[in-house]
Amino acid sequence: MREILFKAKRLDTGEWVEGYPFPSIAGKEMNRMTVFEPFPGGTVVNTYKIDPSTVCQYIGLKDKNGVKIFEGDIVKHYIDCPINEYSLDFGKIFWHNPTQRYLRTSSTFQSDCKELSDKCKYKVIGNIHDKEE
Repeated sequence: MREILFKAKRLDTGEWVEGYPFPSIAGKEMNRMTVFEPFPGGTVVNTYKIDPSTVCQYIGLKDKNGVKIFEGDIVKHYIDCPINEYSLDFGKIFWHNPTQRYLRTSSTFQSDCKELSDKCKYKVIGNIHDKEE
């Protein structure tokens, strides 16, 4: 079973936090995140104000370095292909509602969207909500 987890950017620091979003007022947008953080001797529960437009859900896969992959992440996809220009692809992770699955766009084949697989090698290199420096 896939772990249910989200990440979003904190309003005060702009840093990503992983946890569980909730609204301040019932029926309103998800503008707070409950985060379970390690603390000497246990775990502490913190709540942060978040930017609701940055909420991304964990897709249940990790990249080649053990980093969790979330909706909205930009990944390098290492393809086992003898033609060098096709052996590395970049794409954004998104939820495809008609097929009820997460897909990845392709920088190599613009009209092609691939399903993600735990048999492929990915590396998270950013997120669509990160500002370019």
